[in-house]
Amino acid sequence: MTPSSTQIKYGNPLTDDPQFQLGWSVEADGFGLLQAQVKFKWDVTKMNDFPTTFAKGVLMSTLVPGVDTKYQNMGVWKASMVVEKGGVLMITADFAGIDPAFGSGTKTETQVVMTGSSASEAIEHHPNFLKINMVSGGLSARSPMAGFPTGNGWDNNTTTNPNRALWRPYVASQGAEQGFQFVGFLPPQKSTDPLNIKAGIKNYYKPSNTLRLLFYVSTEVAAVTYASYVGWVNDGSLYGLPTAYKNLASSGYGGSFVYTEEWAAKINKSFLITNCSVERFGATWKVTADLMLSGISGWDKDVYPLLPGV
Repeated sequence: MTPSSTQIKYGNPLTDDPQFQLGWSVEADGFGLLQAQVKFKWDVTKMNDFPTTFAKGVLMSTLVPGVDTKYQNMGVWKASMVVEKGGVLMITADFAGIDPAFGSGTKTETQVVMTGSSASEAIEHHPNFLKINMVSGGLSARSPMAGFPTGNGWDNNTTTNPNRALWRPYVASQGAEQGFQFVGFLPPQKSTDPLNIKAGIKNYYKPSNTLRLLFYVSTEVAAVTYASYVGWVNDGSLYGLPTAYKNLASSGYGGSFVYTEEWAAKINKSFLITNCSVERFGATWKVTADLMLSGISGWDKDVYPLLPGV
């Protein structure tokens, strides 16, 4: 007697669409970004279709029909497959998208990391080099560091020139004098001269705060639009900067610098966009940006374009 060739088949043959498996997980970062990991099974004959079916950006609604609306616009950002026994492909797909409860699914909340730093700056650039323009911390009662040049550029009087600032006439290539150029602060010239702690000083440390921003948007156009504003000055509204950080540029805290009316009219106390990067991430675009606070001297209105609050 020969064995029967009759087969009893049951279950899904896995030859059509990849089959979603139970046990998938979702992670929410609290700022509006959703990430999910989902497993699928598929017939091994579909191996060549794997790269296109699970291509970056393919929506979960395409791969998991009937999925809840909160997750249907999440897109693939990476996927892997393993060939298992019985001619079955086990596929693991990672999805990312924006929670519809945040900005109607168009933008996550902005995450902020603030770091403080200092950079060397020519002493001539200090607001109080020629006259008192920055009046914070009792500086309004101090004398300018150098003051304006007088006579031939050297004032030997330690009362009117306490920091021994030396200037020399600036001579152009044609030999014409065009004002004065700062040389430096000289040390005491004789033993009876008072101590000069600014002797030899050429630079000072200009403090600044840099805000590293991170958020996700739902379209590439929106992401590239944010990136196009590198080099602009703004108050942080463009990137959804939280109010607590926006107040750094609007005298909202005790450490904010205070200026005379003349100096304040020449500068913007705000943030310079120094960097902005864009990266595709699932069904979103990841945007990272650096905003540098204007610091002790502000941003020159004649140099940097201003983007008003939006």
